[in-house]
Amino acid sequence: MTLSACSDDSSDNADPSASAQTSSSSEPTAAELDARAEDLMLPESEFPGGGTYVVMDKAAIDADNESDPEVTPTGCANIADETDASKQFDRAKVKYDLEDGSTIETQVILGQDGSFEELENDIASCPAMTMRDDLPDGSQLVAEMENSLEDPQGTTVPAKTVVSTGTATVGADTLPLTIRSTGAYVDGVTVSVDVTLIGEDAGTWGTADEAAVVDLLNKQIAIVQDAANA
Repeated sequence: MTLSACSDDSSDNADPSASAQTSSSSEPTAAELDARAEDLMLPESEFPGGGTYVVMDKAAIDADNESDPEVTPTGCANIADETDASKQFDRAKVKYDLEDGSTIETQVILGQDGSFEELENDIASCPAMTMRDDLPDGSQLVAEMENSLEDPQGTTVPAKTVVSTGTATVGADTLPLTIRSTGAYVDGVTVSVDVTLIGEDAGTWGTADEAAVVDLLNKQIAIVQDAANA
């Protein structure tokens, strides 16, 4: 989620009243946390298995995102990508690629730029968008997406899920595409779990899938809370 996924392990440690931030507006603020973002990432053992696990630090993320996709309408940019202010914060993410082509990403950003209210306004003003991104082979990916917002159940702090559904086209090939980004603010840190589904899997989201995302998010939240309380 561009804020820019019930774990028994973490629910006992969480204090939503103390650590969740849901203010109606906010200025970009770095987290007061004595830790490196890459040291806060979930271990490979927490992921489903059968995939490729990679931890990316801020430098690797910045290099991977060197060119942002073109987004229309331009007002939808905050949904498709993080804000420039947010990109300045230390960050890290796990990218977990599965054999079926789907991807799970967990991300920790040591700061906050935005609020749930601002996110709701962004979704309301951008129900649909088009993203264009140049690929390394010289072709272009065009994604036509519709956006909505959900309230995930079972998270240990308040969270929101941005759901973008539509199609991805490269040349003459068009496939269904779904991106689900579930995120929360905790102790001044932005935490998210993103799932990208393409092809036949794009329309098969179910209760077990949602529970797995909430479990990952709760475990990632617990790591941040433990670091904040250390």
